[in-house]
Parts: sequence; structure tokens; C-alpha cells
Amino acid sequence: MVVLQVTGMSCGGCVSKITRAIQALDQQARIEADLATGRVVVETSENAASLRELVQRLGFGAEIGA
Repeated sequence: MVVLQVTGMSCGGCVSKITRAIQALDQQARIEADLATGRVVVETSENAASLRELVQRLGFGAEIGA
């Protein structure tokens, strides 16, 4: 499980963009995003650094959380 703290994620469209990008890497990934806290939890086989870089390339701030 990977937890990311994402900044700039302000609407459902942002969540969809992030979700689609992660699922392009891992079709089996399960993603839960909380707009209020900016927290994205991903159950995936991908590593945390790869996901952080992916989200950053989409134009969002992202840090690996706990």
C-alpha cells in the first residue's frame, strides 16, 4: 500500500486524472482519494517513488506519506 499526500487536487476531475494515470501503470490498482485531506491511498504492486513521480508529472504536488 502506498500513501501519497497530494497538493493541487481540488475536484473530482483531478481525482479521475490521477486514478486513470495510476491504473495505466497497474490495472489492478485500487485507489482511494480524499479531496478534503489531499490523501491518496493506492493498493498496488508499483513502488511509492514511481507513483509520486507520476502524480508530479500530472502537475500535482506529491509526497510519500504514512
